[in-house]
Amino acid sequence: MELVTSGGVKLNYIHVANAMNKLVKAAKRGRSWTLEGNRLRRDPRFAKLLDLVRAHCPSFGGREGANVLHALGVLHADLGAATVGPELAAQLGDFVERKARGMNPQDVANSLNALSKLEAAAAAMSPTGWAGLAQAVERTACEMNSQGIASSLNALCKLEAAAAVVSPAGWTGLARSAERTAREMNPQAVANTLNALNKIEAAAAVVSTTGWKRLAEAAERTAPEMKPQAVANTLNALCRIEAAAAVVSPVGWKRLAEATERTAREMNPQGIANSLNALCKLEAAAAAVSPTGWVGLAEAVERTAGQMNEQGVSNSLDALGNLPAAAAELSPSARKHLEASAKREAPKMTSEGRKMTLRGCKKLKLRIPSALSE
Repeated sequence: MELVTSGGVKLNYIHVANAMNKLVKAAKRGRSWTLEGNRLRRDPRFAKLLDLVRAHCPSFGGREGANVLHALGVLHADLGAATVGPELAAQLGDFVERKARGMNPQDVANSLNALSKLEAAAAAMSPTGWAGLAQAVERTACEMNSQGIASSLNALCKLEAAAAVVSPAGWTGLARSAERTAREMNPQAVANTLNALNKIEAAAAVVSTTGWKRLAEAAERTAPEMKPQAVANTLNALCRIEAAAAVVSPVGWKRLAEATERTAREMNPQGIANSLNALCKLEAAAAAVSPTGWVGLAEAVERTAGQMNEQGVSNSLDALGNLPAAAAELSPSARKHLEASAKREAPKMTSEGRKMTLRGCKKLKLRIPSALSE
């Protein structure tokens, strides 16, 4: 950020965009994103750089603006360092409306991904802006690389206003691009793509049998390298997409089971709940979990139960009631944590969530919260 304080350099919009891009790359190389975010918030040069972003935003071209959007998304959502206020949000929305139709594939993917992280900027988008961005996705999908298509699908499953204006032909193009790039996808891209297809029915409906096979093979190939959230999202998607689960090989289920065992101790509450919920529905995956793996999952339940929301509690209890190998490894402490969580979350549960919780408590012989027996 030396450029920001250099008195001999008059910064233009290209300098500002490059500075934001380089700042994010440097932050990603740091040992801890939390520490990097704290450092940036305390650095007066960073505040000045954000002022320069606001000043130059009307001048950004498609590439510069997309890079700045991407940087702001990372700085806000991942590092917790940048807040997009109303003025900048309006400027970003205007930028997308003006430039979307001329963006290249990478810029389209970066813009969508950033808007899925920047709530204020997404809220400032006009219907015309969303239409232009949706048309840009449709136009560029056939040229996107594996990361671009995965990022775009992942963003569209979170941006209802954008997804609502993608045409049937657009979804077909996105599905074909996912099929085309599956073999090159990294672990995160595979998980994001499957997670998105699980949520976007219009896209999943046009994936071919060959496409599902390629995506299943990609999940098998990348499972050993997946991070905790990616494992949980992949299992959650496969338990809901029958066409994909049907083409996973026995070796694939073994690799996914091993990945679950490897990452369980690092999963957050939602990840554990989703993994258990998936395993109770995917018999081939559950059959491949080792005795040690069930111990690790039971320990993860004990660790995370206190932070689970109502859906996590109901999914976990219902799943454990149908997974005897996991239930057998629950310690007395884990069972107490589950009872306390069920009592705490029962009043917030939907009718289906209450049924699942009640069913799980009965099978596990846990104390049934009074809110469920009323």
